[in-house]
Amino acid sequence: MAIIALANLKGGVGKSTLAVNIAGAFAPKVALVDADPQATATAWAEDGNLPFPVIEAPLTGEDVQAWIETVLAIEAAQIVIDLPPMLGNATAAALAICDLAVVPVSPSGADLRATNRAIELIAEARDQRHDGKPRALIVPSKVDRRTAAGAEIEAVLHDYGELVAPVISQRIAHVDAFTAGRWIGDYAKGSAAHVEIRTLASVIKKLAEKG
Repeated sequence: MAIIALANLKGGVGKSTLAVNIAGAFAPKVALVDADPQATATAWAEDGNLPFPVIEAPLTGEDVQAWIETVLAIEAAQIVIDLPPMLGNATAAALAICDLAVVPVSPSGADLRATNRAIELIAEARDQRHDGKPRALIVPSKVDRRTAAGAEIEAVLHDYGELVAPVISQRIAHVDAFTAGRWIGDYAKGSAAHVEIRTLASVIKKLAEKG
C-alpha cells in the first residue's frame, strides 16, 4: 500500500483538484481520504460519478491517533489523502505515515511563503522517521505561462532542493469537471488537462512505490 498526501498550509492551490484527479488516474485500486473539513472532494463525489471511493475523515488535530488508525485500516493499493490547509500539527501527523508528500504551489508570493513551512514539516518528518520518507514532490499548480510568475515558477521551485513535477496549468476543464462530478479523465479524456494529470500521476506512482 502506498500512501500519498497532498499538503500545503495555504488553501486555493488546487490541492483537492489534484487529489481527485490523481485518484482518478489510479482507479480502481485506490481510495481517497478527504481529510479537509471543507470537504471539497466529498462534494465532488456526491453524484456517484467518481470511479473510486471517497472516505470523509476530517483531520482537525484533536484525535490524530484515531485518524491515523482509520487511514491505515483502509484496503487499497494506493491511498490519496487530501489534507486540510493551515493545520501544521495535523499535516505533521499525516507526514508521519505517508510515502510521498505532494505539495501543490501556485505562482504567487503568498503560496511560496506557505510552501517554506510545508517543506520544513516534511524535513522534520524525515528526521523523526529515519527511513528517508516521506519523499516530496512539488507541483507547479494552476500555472498560467503567459504571466511572468507562471513562466518563472519552475525555476523558483527547484531552489527548495526537492523534486519538481511537470506543470499543471490553469484550465477551465478542471472547474467544469468538478461541476459534473467527474475526474478529468472521464470528463475530458485526451484533453490537454487530462494529459497533464496522467503525466503527473505516472511520476507520483513511481515515487510513492519506490522502495
